[in-house]
Amino acid sequence: MHKRWAFWFSGLTMAILVLASFGPSARGVAARTWATVSNGDTGDNVYTVQAMLKQRGYSLTVDGDFGPGTLSAVKSFQSSKGLSADGVVGPNTWEQLVIVVRSGDNNIVVNALQRQLRKHGHSLTVDGDFGAGTLSAVKSFQSSKGLGADGIVGADTWAALTGNASGGGGSSRADLARTIRDSSRIALATIHTSGVSDSATARQNIVDTANGGAARRSSYGNAPGGSVYLATSLLNGMITLSQSWSYSVSEIAGGSHSATSRHYAGVAVDVNVINGSHVSASHPNQQSFRNKCANLGATEVLGPGDSGHSTHIHCAWPRP
Repeated sequence: MHKRWAFWFSGLTMAILVLASFGPSARGVAARTWATVSNGDTGDNVYTVQAMLKQRGYSLTVDGDFGPGTLSAVKSFQSSKGLSADGVVGPNTWEQLVIVVRSGDNNIVVNALQRQLRKHGHSLTVDGDFGAGTLSAVKSFQSSKGLGADGIVGADTWAALTGNASGGGGSSRADLARTIRDSSRIALATIHTSGVSDSATARQNIVDTANGGAARRSSYGNAPGGSVYLATSLLNGMITLSQSWSYSVSEIAGGSHSATSRHYAGVAVDVNVINGSHVSASHPNQQSFRNKCANLGATEVLGPGDSGHSTHIHCAWPRP
C-alpha cells in the first residue's frame, strides 16, 4: 500500500513538473486569442505591431500601414526568436513581441495602447504618456473583458485589445464595421443630405454591416435600390482616417448620386465635417484629408474645387 502511494505521488509530482516546464507563455498561446496581422493590412493592430518593433530597436515607419519595411522587420524579429520567418504576426509572434506597459511609462507603445483603447470606445488623448486618464481607461477595459483590473497592460490585455473588433489586420467586414459603429471619432448620418430618411443612411449601412449583412442602397433619384456588401478597403480606410481626424460621414451606399457612382458599389464614402468644422475650400485639413485617402488606396478623391463637391470630400476605392 505504501509503495503504491509513493509511486502515485511520484507520478503526480512528475506531471506537475512537466506542465510547469512549459511556462505561462506557452500555455498563454493556447489560452489567448490574437488577431492575425500581415502584409497589406492597415489600422490600429498594424500600428501596435510597428510600435512594439520600434521600441525593440527596429528601424521602420510607425504609420499603421503594413508595407515592405514592416514585413522586413517582422521577419527579422521572428528569426531572432527562432520562429518561422513568414512575416505573418500570429499568436506565436505576438507572444514574443508584446511589451508590458504600465502607469508612468512614456513611449510609442503607450501611444499604440491609447489608439487601441480609443478603438474600443474610450475617450483619451493619444500622446504616449501613461497617466491617470490612460490608467483609468485600461482598468475599465480590463473589467469589461473579465481581466484583473490592475492597470498593467500585459499579454492578456494586449490580446483582448487587438483580438476584438480590430482595425485592419485580418479582421472581418463585420469586425471593421463594429469598430466604425462604436468609434467616438466617426459620426454617421441618420438622414440623407437630400433630407430623405430611409434604411440606407450612413449609420444604418454600418449597423447592417456590423450585423453581418449587406448595406442597403436608397430607392430615389438615381439610386438603384437593393443592397451591396461594403468593401473592406473602404472600411479599413475609414478607420485609419479616424486616427488622424474626427469626422462626420454623410453618405456611404445610400443617397442619390450619379448613375455610375461608386457609392452603389460599396466602395465610397462622403465626409462633410472634419474636426468639428464643415468641409469647404478654406478648411485647413481638407487637402491633407484628401491626400490621406489617396495614400490609403482611394482612386477617386473629390472635394472643394470639383463640381458638386464644394461641401464634402468624396473618397472612393476601386470597384471589386
